Amino acid sequence: MKLFVPFRRATLLVPSGPTHDPDQKHLFILLTDPAQVLDYEGKHSLLVGVTTIHAGIPHDPACELHTGDHPFIKHKSFVFYAEARIEASQKLVDGVKRGVFSHQGMLVEDIFARVCHGLTVSRSTTPKVLAFYEAAAKAAREKE
Repeated sequence: MKLFVPFRRATLLVPSGPTHDPDQKHLFILLTDPAQVLDYEGKHSLLVGVTTIHAGIPHDPACELHTGDHPFIKHKSFVFYAEARIEASQKLVDGVKRGVFSHQGMLVEDIFARVCHGLTVSRSTTPKVLAFYEAAAKAAREKE
């Protein structure tokens, strides 16, 4: 059994395929340490997904990722802030234990900083997601 702790910079493969391809997985990046903030019961984490850029299809330009930015990224990609998720941290731990999610290591700090900056400037980031991110970042600073 793999030990997984859902801290910032961790990456996961998460099943997120369409109904005709339910085994398809996307890379997700955890942007926050587990935090008990706002009106959420228990500790939660903020995740953003990474999606391949396809020619002729509009995408969010706030944070593009390239081959080499993470071992799973094989094509020019973007962070899909419109579909950011706030998930119970324990759900992530349990998902890795059950093998539903697959831990893919830690994102390097400079790329992680680009992803976080993109969250704050993307027109696709919802106010709810931004409020959670800011509250979790503030809670982390207060712990230091």
